[in-house]
Amino acid sequence: MTSRTISVTEDVYNLLKRMRLPGESFGDAIVRLCRSKTSAAVLLWAESSSSWSDLTDEEASLLDDTIEGIRKGIRPEGVVLS
Repeated sequence: MTSRTISVTEDVYNLLKRMRLPGESFGDAIVRLCRSKTSAAVLLWAESSSSWSDLTDEEASLLDDTIEGIRKGIRPEGVVLS
């Protein structure tokens, strides 16, 4: 399997780090997050995450927008991570 190196800001890295499930690689997390659009997938992550206490207001708002978008079957528009 071919691999690629990508650059992300520190904020994006920290957000992805929080969204990884226990034992999940960054690559696996990216695949899961890009493919999952169901509320069940978000619920699975939420139930397994221990990082809720350190979410910033901006990250909590982004999470709320994303969940609402999933409920509507669309991705939220205008969301900027960096």
